[in-house]
Amino acid sequence: MSRPVASRWTAPTAEGPLNARVSLPGSKSAAARALVLAALAQGPSRLRGLPDARDTELMRDGLAGFGVRCADGAITPPTALEAGSVVDCGLAGTVMRFLPAVASLADGPTRFVGDQRASSRPVAPLLAALARLGASVDGDSLPFSVAGRAVGRRVEVDASASSQFVSALLLIGPRLPHGLALRHVGGALPSAPHIEMTLLMLRQRGVEAATTSQTSWEVAPGEIAALDCAIEPDLTNT
Repeated sequence: MSRPVASRWTAPTAEGPLNARVSLPGSKSAAARALVLAALAQGPSRLRGLPDARDTELMRDGLAGFGVRCADGAITPPTALEAGSVVDCGLAGTVMRFLPAVASLADGPTRFVGDQRASSRPVAPLLAALARLGASVDGDSLPFSVAGRAVGRRVEVDASASSQFVSALLLIGPRLPHGLALRHVGGALPSAPHIEMTLLMLRQRGVEAATTSQTSWEVAPGEIAALDCAIEPDLTNT
């Protein structure tokens, strides 16, 4: 038996010239970094233009498990990061990589879970680097757990599978007692512009963060300033 043919949708057309101003949603990559930095800052921040995306929602929910209050773009960090929550990473690479780094700063364990396919996404090199910094890590793929507190300064990571390993470590660098001296070891490093984005966003918040070679970076210890800002849209695919 033949199925009924679905009615065709006719795209609307303008009856005359258009004169409008359209607000584009912010970049998911920039939003993830801004949320983490706001959660680790010295005071409340307000972020405008956060994208309405599952990855962003998972990041907000994950940060809430550390005691961070996220409401309508207002991000209020806790006095001390809380532990003991279960973070759902979904399939979001930034969540499963940035938030374990945050968990390494909290007393007590944080459990990370995700969608069924998430266990195939690489995260082991980052977890190994967090362990070398002093965190307690149980597992090398989702699900896994991380407990703080990381205290080390010098660490190496093989970020050939994802530059997010580098960004995750850079984001917590200011909160380590002696800062961070990070070196990539391994094959070609992908997505170098995303690492530069992380460094720029750290510097915008008063952090001394620099590239010291093509495969190494340093972040000074210190406060992360609160910052009210708009998340820039991602125009790389336009």
